[in-house]
Amino acid sequence: MFERVEIEAGVDGFVADILLTSSKSGARMLLEIAVTHPCEKAKISSGLPIVEINIQSENAVNRLRDGIDAASSHVLSHNLPGPDAAPHLCATPCPATGLAVLLYENGKAWYSELEIGTQNAEQTLSDPRLSAHEIVDVQFGHQTRPWKTVREHLGVFMIRQAFEQGRPVRSCLICRNNRGRVNDHDIYCVAKTSKVWMSSSGISCTDYDPAGDGDEAWLILRRLGGC
Repeated sequence: MFERVEIEAGVDGFVADILLTSSKSGARMLLEIAVTHPCEKAKISSGLPIVEINIQSENAVNRLRDGIDAASSHVLSHNLPGPDAAPHLCATPCPATGLAVLLYENGKAWYSELEIGTQNAEQTLSDPRLSAHEIVDVQFGHQTRPWKTVREHLGVFMIRQAFEQGRPVRSCLICRNNRGRVNDHDIYCVAKTSKVWMSSSGISCTDYDPAGDGDEAWLILRRLGGC
C-alpha cells in the first residue's frame, strides 16, 4: 500500500517519526515510536492516520522482528478506518493451521503445530501447566513449517516472556552452553560435552546458564541455524 518511507518527515505541520506514503493514492500513515513520551494530542487530533508503538527498552525492540500487530497491548491506532469484514473461509473442519508457542510453569518453552478449532488444539492450549501461549503463523492447509520459521517464532516468544514479562524460561535454546543443533531434537551442550534434548534438558539442568538479555538470546538462537 505504501512504497515510500521517510524518517522524521514533515507532514501537515507535524514531524512524523516514520512517514509512509503512496504515490498512487496519496495515502499517508505515521508510525510513531513512543519511548519516553506518548504521541502528541495535537497530532492525534489532526486526523492523520497514526500507529503508535510503545518501546520502553532495548529488549522491547525484539517484538518488531515479528511484525507490528495493531491488536497488541503495545500498539495504539489513531484515526484508522475500520477493517473490511473478512470473508468466512473456514468450513467444518477448519483447514487452518497455526503454530502454538508454549511456555510451561516449569520454564519449558516449546511449540506445537495445531489444526485450529479442533479438540486436540483446545486440549493443548487449556493445559493447566501452561503459564503463557500464543498462536502464530496461521495459514490454510497442512504444510509442515521449516525449522527456521519455528525457531524465529519460538525465539520471539521466549525473549518476550523472559525479558519483558519476567516469566521463568529454562530452555537450552537460549543457554550459553548451547553450541548448535545436532539434529531435529538435540543440540550440543559444552557443559555436558554431549548432545542433549533441546526441548526439555534445561528444565532441571544444574549447568543452565541463560542469556542475560534479549540481544544475547538472539545470538545464541542463531547458532541453531539451518531449516
